[in-house]
Amino acid sequence: MTERFSNFNTPLKALPGQLLVAVSGGIDSVALLHALLRSGRKPIVLHFDHGWRKESKADAKWVRDLAQKAGLRYVEGKMPASARGCHEAGARAARYAFFSKMARRLGRTDLVLAHHADDQVETFLLQLLRGSGAASRGMDPVSRRDGLVLHRPWLGLWKKEIATYARQHRLKWRDDATNTDTRHRRNLIRRRILPYLQKQLSPSAAENLLRAAEIFRAESEWLDSLCEKAAREKELAVKSLRDAPLARQRRTILRWLQHHGIPDISFADVEAVRGLLLQTVPAKINLSAGKFARRRSGKIFIQ
Repeated sequence: MTERFSNFNTPLKALPGQLLVAVSGGIDSVALLHALLRSGRKPIVLHFDHGWRKESKADAKWVRDLAQKAGLRYVEGKMPASARGCHEAGARAARYAFFSKMARRLGRTDLVLAHHADDQVETFLLQLLRGSGAASRGMDPVSRRDGLVLHRPWLGLWKKEIATYARQHRLKWRDDATNTDTRHRRNLIRRRILPYLQKQLSPSAAENLLRAAEIFRAESEWLDSLCEKAAREKELAVKSLRDAPLARQRRTILRWLQHHGIPDISFADVEAVRGLLLQTVPAKINLSAGKFARRRSGKIFIQ
């Protein structure tokens, strides 16, 4: 690979040998597949057809042909017809369910995704606006989900850099017209909100948000490491946690609730449990999934 594009190849060196790669047919995933091939990798290509667009069948065939020309195995999944009207979160869940199923079937757990810096900024901004609290850190370069190890080696590269790479190597790709539809939240942020912030507040708004996401992520990992032991306990000791700094209290409670399988944890849930550190009445607060947290004899536990 030329020196000009060495920053595309360097993050790929840390990837395992046996890989799956998600290829939609768009410029980002096509460029990623090209770079993986140039690095000597032979990934299995996974493509998921959401069935949202009349061109989706042609997209799938195009990706299949691309994989076959490269001598790569190709596996395709399709959204069930009954679920094709679902929202973004439902579509994402269906897509990852397919990836997980294929990982088990193919005996490969490492999946490479083409998320880049623009995606990271959009994700981080969405998390902040949604009130995700401690989860507002963007995407991790390496994360785990449903038996998959997800690798995002290009989070430090901007979309415009990937476009330059694709043009330099004369790559072809499929354009998705739905990427211009601002009814989707990501498109709204990409096409209206970020350009507005860059014009009205700072030309470096996207870069500043990317930097903030990286800072939040690193600090979050450090805080998690401090809270890991307590979060895995069956009960929380009231006195020791009450004496801890506020940030450590909140993070310990959040991770403790997650460890005990409480879904959809909100900031209000964490604060309600934290309230049990400071008072004896009420000694019980409701949580989701039909569970509740109780304080008794200096301990907080879940029933």
